[in-house]
Amino acid sequence: MHVAVLALSGLAFLMVGFALIGGPMVLTDWVRKRREAVIARQIALTDALDGRFGTIVAPVVTRPLFSPWEVRITVPLHRSAILARMLAAVDEAFSGVEAPNPSSYRILLRITPDVQRAAGSGSPVGMCLENLTAATGR
Repeated sequence: MHVAVLALSGLAFLMVGFALIGGPMVLTDWVRKRREAVIARQIALTDALDGRFGTIVAPVVTRPLFSPWEVRITVPLHRSAILARMLAAVDEAFSGVEAPNPSSYRILLRITPDVQRAAGSGSPVGMCLENLTAATGR
């Protein structure tokens, strides 16, 4: 009986030691792999969009814990042709991620007004609130 208790307590001590040392190591490795996957996907998507549009588009790729991939892109307001080509490039870049279905990633678009220079002025049109309210009549 005394030997069995010693063997059981020794086994429990080893398991607690492994949980205290091995557990954080496994968790750290998992976090590192997730971060590397996000960085690799960010680089691949940025390269794909940069090849088509130049440096005008800067996507941000994240991977929430229990959610699909998220792609955040700022797009110009009245450029639907560019938006369609951007979405096609994102779809191509994410076609091989985990599963080929559309629910494996989510695209979040942020619309910004087109930036154009006013004739004879050095200020951008459409970026300040006064120009937007004058254009919309509100």
